[in-house]
Amino acid sequence: MRVFTTSIMIGSFILMGALPAAASQSSPVRRTTASVRFAAADASTDARETYIQKARGEILEWQRKLVSFNEKAEAKGKDATTAAEKELHKAWANAETASQELQTVGAEDWKSAKIAFESASHKLASAWDKVRIQDK
Repeated sequence: MRVFTTSIMIGSFILMGALPAAASQSSPVRRTTASVRFAAADASTDARETYIQKARGEILEWQRKLVSFNEKAEAKGKDATTAAEKELHKAWANAETASQELQTVGAEDWKSAKIAFESASHKLASAWDKVRIQDK
């Protein structure tokens, strides 16, 4: 459990460190002309940035939940990792990776990265539910 908690913390610091870099790399198209093409690109960039912010918030909330869960498990002296907990750890790693990809993919890969993140988030929520039921 301690290794998992450490990996959550390290991964989150990496994610948070990458956020400003990713944000500075994306420069929305400025509306200097009345061109519909530029307006569409700007709206698309704004929607993408909004979605990335939402995804960051979700990942940080999951991090908080998982750290708390692991601290409680350690306090109980629980050393054995169940199959559901292993599934949770794997789902967390996949969701975190998918979140990072949202920030690095180009426009052509955006839709598939978004779908991958949504799928990973859903699997993480499902794994969380399994562990929470088992923990009671």
